[in-house]
Amino acid sequence: MKLLLSHNFMILIALLGSSGCQHIGPRTIMDDRIPYNEAISATWKQQTLLNLVRLRYGDLPEFVEVSSVVNGYEHGYAGNGTIGADIFPNNTLLNVLNFGVGGSRSMIDRPTISYKPQGSSEFTRNMTNPIPPVSILNLIESGAPADVLLALTVESINGVRNRGFSGEVQKGDPEFQEAIQSLRKAQDSGYASFRVLQGADPKTPDVLMGIRDKDIPPILAEELDQIRTLLRLDPDVHEFRIVFGMLPQKNDEIAFRTRNVIRIMNYLSLNVQIPPCHLADGRAPDFGDLSSSTAPPLTVYSGCEPPCDPYSAIQYQDHWFWIDQRDFNSKRSMGYLKILLALADTSQNDPTPALTIRAN
Repeated sequence: MKLLLSHNFMILIALLGSSGCQHIGPRTIMDDRIPYNEAISATWKQQTLLNLVRLRYGDLPEFVEVSSVVNGYEHGYAGNGTIGADIFPNNTLLNVLNFGVGGSRSMIDRPTISYKPQGSSEFTRNMTNPIPPVSILNLIESGAPADVLLALTVESINGVRNRGFSGEVQKGDPEFQEAIQSLRKAQDSGYASFRVLQGADPKTPDVLMGIRDKDIPPILAEELDQIRTLLRLDPDVHEFRIVFGMLPQKNDEIAFRTRNVIRIMNYLSLNVQIPPCHLADGRAPDFGDLSSSTAPPLTVYSGCEPPCDPYSAIQYQDHWFWIDQRDFNSKRSMGYLKILLALADTSQNDPTPALTIRAN
């Protein structure tokens, strides 16, 4: 009997002792990092898509950011032991001692997620101030396609107007599309490039665009001449300073009139397909034929039923709106919009969500 009691007691000690040797922190990283990453990414796409749809309906966009994610775990073990006896006074042979050993383990997950509505005066200024040309051109120089990015972010180049929206649809000049497509070819060939120099104001560095015209293939030479003609550039100048504005003041300048984030989103919202019933009852304005000679940067479909396997989908005004998973142009535009939103944010606080996991 003593041997049986000792054996059960040792089992209990082993169960309780083993709990102190396990580390749950590494496992929580495996369990939490990717799910939180996916959740933040998916909800950003949904929020952005919802705001694009709102703008198409003439509604106000609203932004709520995930400012922090703090997750705490409590991990515990408990053990118990019992001893009892069945005693029969008239028959000592049937007297029995009963032993029992048990244990329990608990895991409590307490996430604390902080949300920050974006409505301050600083945030409004960031959304309505034009994006500096240096930020856009640095993206192009780092490899972003010039035609795609300029179509999104630029209102005009040297007075040549882009398609856009400012209360009514702006058709744009045909020369604009020709110019940015030629810039894309020049970018791919390496015969046109941008470089940043220290300016008089450290906050606004000078950006120079260089165009080569010697020792280049004849076909590319024609493209570069086309850029000069379309943008009304001086044929004798090979390096141009990029300035903000409608028109240049000197022959060695190129004037970029850039958009702010709200105008970019308004431009993208033109490609939201509105249900005919909503156009008929006036919920959304009817802008007529919005077709263009170039592929749309974004296409948002609509329907009464939820889509199957979308890139992102939201419900608004009793209808579903979504971006197709196979629409590369739309997914690329959403990616650049996220970058541009970050570039427009001049606040000192880091908006990146912080994830802290207490694992004890």
